[in-house]
Amino acid sequence: MRPCSTCLALRSSFSRAPSLVRPLSRHTQQQLLCLTKRSTASASSPSGIEPLTVLHKAVALLPRVPCYAQDSGSQQDAGSSHVWESILSGAYDDLSAVADRPVKIVVLGLDEWSRSQDLVTALLADPLSSNEKHIAQLSNRWSEPSIQKVEIIYGPEQDVGPPPFKSSSAFLTQFPVPIQLAEFRAPTKSSSVTPSVLQIFRNSAIHQADIAVIIFNPITTPLSTVLSAVLPTNTIFVVTSTASQADLGAIVQQYLSSVPSPRRLHRKSPEIVSADPRRAVDAIKAIQGQHNSLAAIQKFQDDFIGSNIAEVTHALQRRLTGKQPFISVRKNMAICRINDAFQWSSANILQSRDALDQAFIDVSTLRQRLEEIQAKAEIQVFEGHDRDASEKLELNAVDEAIHEAELELKDVMDNLSWWRMIWRVDEISTIVGAALKETWCRNLEKKLILSTGNLSATQKDISESTLALLTKHRAVNTAVLRNTLLQYKTSLSYSLAPDSLTRPILLRRNQLIAYPTMRLHVAGQRAVLGMVGGTMSSIGISWAGWMGWLLGTGEGLIGFASLDPGTAIALGMLTGAASVRWAIGLWEKSKKRWWEDWRRVGEGLDRDLKVDVRDSASFFVH
Repeated sequence: MRPCSTCLALRSSFSRAPSLVRPLSRHTQQQLLCLTKRSTASASSPSGIEPLTVLHKAVALLPRVPCYAQDSGSQQDAGSSHVWESILSGAYDDLSAVADRPVKIVVLGLDEWSRSQDLVTALLADPLSSNEKHIAQLSNRWSEPSIQKVEIIYGPEQDVGPPPFKSSSAFLTQFPVPIQLAEFRAPTKSSSVTPSVLQIFRNSAIHQADIAVIIFNPITTPLSTVLSAVLPTNTIFVVTSTASQADLGAIVQQYLSSVPSPRRLHRKSPEIVSADPRRAVDAIKAIQGQHNSLAAIQKFQDDFIGSNIAEVTHALQRRLTGKQPFISVRKNMAICRINDAFQWSSANILQSRDALDQAFIDVSTLRQRLEEIQAKAEIQVFEGHDRDASEKLELNAVDEAIHEAELELKDVMDNLSWWRMIWRVDEISTIVGAALKETWCRNLEKKLILSTGNLSATQKDISESTLALLTKHRAVNTAVLRNTLLQYKTSLSYSLAPDSLTRPILLRRNQLIAYPTMRLHVAGQRAVLGMVGGTMSSIGISWAGWMGWLLGTGEGLIGFASLDPGTAIALGMLTGAASVRWAIGLWEKSKKRWWEDWRRVGEGLDRDLKVDVRDSASFFVH
C-alpha cells in the first residue's frame, strides 16, 4: 500500500505555516518597537518631518501584517486593510495641515446597562439653563427607533434640520479646540441583532475617531474583557460604578502584571474613570425648575459631585491640551494614530502566532488520534487466538492462518506419495494449485476484507476532520492547501478498495503456484522419467543375461563385459531397484524443498501484510 499523500501535504503545509508571519520576525518586532518609540519621541520635535517618515514606514509595514481574527470579515471591521489605509491617510492630512479641525469624539455603550445615553446627557445638559428647546432636544434625540448614531456639534438649536444635531451646550466650547461628538445607540436585548463585545470593539468608528469614550457596566461586562482588548491609545473607559480611582488603578495594574511580557509590547495602562451617569442625570433633573430651592441645590451638588462625571471632562481635557505648545492637537492626534497602527500590528502578530500554535496543537491531536487508529488496526488485524488458555500464548493472525493452511495442505501432499505421483505426474501442479487456492489463508482474507471496510469508514471521518481543521484555523486555510487536499481525496489511488489489504495474500499465493509448485511438478516428471529409464535399463540387462543362458553361450549376450548370465540378471535387478530408490529420494527432496519455500513465502506474507496494514491505517500520519 501507499502512504497517504494527503498527510504529506497537510504536514508540509503546517511546517510552512509559520512562514505566514515570518516577514514579521523578531527583527521586525524590534523595528515595531523602535518605530513606536520614534513616533512617541516625535511629539517633542517641532518639525513634521520625523512623524511623516514614521508614517510612511507604517504604511509600508501594515500590508505585511496578517490578520486572522475569528470574528472578522466585515468590511467595516477595524482589521480591514482599507480601514487602516483611511486612518493613516487621515493621519497624513493631520500632519500636513496647518489649521486645526474639530476633534471627533465617539461615545459607545457596551450594553443597555452601561447608561451611555445618560453620560452624554449629563455632559451636555446645563442644570441652570431655562432653555426649553435645549432640554427637549436632549431628551428626544433618541426618539426615532431607527437611528443608530447621533452626531452633535456646537450651534444654535433647531427644531427640524438635517444631521448633525446642533447644541448650544457649554461643554462643547470649554476645550481649546472645537469638538464633534458622535453618540452610538447602546445594544439592547430587544434589538434584532445584538453584537458581542468583541464586535463592538472592532467597530471602525472607534479607530477612526480621535478620542473614544467607552462606557460599560462591570456587572455585565467583566473588567478583564475590556482590558484585554486592543483599542486606540486615546480611549477612555468609563465604569458605571462608585469605585474610587485608587481602587480602579490597583485592579488595572494587577491585571496588567499578570499579562505575559510579550503581550505588553506597545501597550500602556488604559485610562479608566469611575462615574455614575444615572445619578448625574437625576441631579440635573432635580434642580431644573427649582433653581431657588436650597434643598434642590444641595442635592444637586451632592449627587453631581458624587457621580464623578467631572472626571470624564478632565480626562478629555488632558487629551485635548497639548503638552508641547508647538504641537497642535491635530498633529498630536495623528501621532497617536500612528502609534495605534503599530499597536494593532503587534497585537495581530501575537494573534497570528497564537493561531499557528493552536493549529499546531490541533494537528498534533489529530496525528495522535491517527497513531491510535493505526495501532488499533494492527492489533485487530494481527490479533490471533489463544493456543492454550492455560499458557495464554497468543499466535500472530498470519502465522495462525498459515499454520491452519499447512495442516490442511499436508494431507494433500501426503497423498502425493511416490507411487501415486507416478500415475498423476502430469496433474501435480493442478492438484497442488487447487489445494493452495482452497486453503491459503481463507479466514484471514475474510478478516482483512472486514477490516478494510472499517478503515474506509475511518478514512472518511479523518478526511472530514482534516477539512474541518482547515476551516477552523484561518492561519493555514489557504486555497492551494485546500485544493491539494481535495485533489488527494477525490483521486482514485486514495480510497481503499476491497482488495487493498488482501492483495499480498493473492500475490503470495500466486507466487507459490508459479514457482515452487511448478518446480515440484518438473521434479516429479524428472523422477518418473529417471525411474522409467532405470527400470527399462534393468530389464534390458536382465533380458540379455537370460537370453545368453537360454542360448547356452555361457557368457550371455553381454559377454564382452565379462558377466555371466546370473550376474547380469542380478545387475539388472539392482539397476531397477536403484532407479526406483533414486526417484523416491528425488521426489521426497523436492517436496521438502517445496515446504521450505512455503515457509519463506509465509514469512514474506507476514511482512507484506504488516506494511500494508500500517500504510492503510496511517492515512495522513506519514
